[in-house]
Amino acid sequence: MNLKRYLDVYFITDSNFGYTHEELAEMVLRAGVRIIQFREKKMSTREMVETAKRLRKLTSEYNALFIVNDRIDVALACDADGVHLGQDDMPAEIAREIFDGIIGISTKNVTQAMNAEKYADYIGAGPIFPTKTKKDAGKVIGIHGLAEIVRAVSVPVVAIGAINRNNVLDVLKVGADGVAVISAIAAAPNPEDEARTLVEIVREYKSRGQSVISK
Repeated sequence: MNLKRYLDVYFITDSNFGYTHEELAEMVLRAGVRIIQFREKKMSTREMVETAKRLRKLTSEYNALFIVNDRIDVALACDADGVHLGQDDMPAEIAREIFDGIIGISTKNVTQAMNAEKYADYIGAGPIFPTKTKKDAGKVIGIHGLAEIVRAVSVPVVAIGAINRNNVLDVLKVGADGVAVISAIAAAPNPEDEARTLVEIVREYKSRGQSVISK
């Protein structure tokens, strides 16, 4: 699988914007997004599995990848394509032993990124800009910090943290393979239109092959 071709705009579902996970997922899938992450901290495990199964069905209909945040058990229960792990989640080496799908790992610096690269299919890097969506996101790493991570690893890098249509090119210019987005789309007046705009910007830029850093 050529994972990079799915990573242009990586949407993370969030039920705090007046829509369900499924509603947001369907809107962005119609707009051209081809990778969805289900992130949920409040549901019971049973509710998570039921929601994840519905999201799995949706993503399959659009030939998109489905990633579950943190919960390998939920990912296995719904036949997800992958899991995404934070630095405080299950250690990546153990996850790799029990899960043979895609593994993404969140990182904030070069040391974390180089350690994650041993087990990860892609790396999440950020937060790039200050974000209110994830309250424990920590100190921003900025464009410079992103560029350092991109240079240090050979696996795809997805940037995250308050990325939107106005700053996405700054992120892409230092070599990020994709951008992970929540509020820029979910909080927009029309999430589907905003997702479509962001997808078009990213794909147009990447189609020109313009990148400061080749990987």
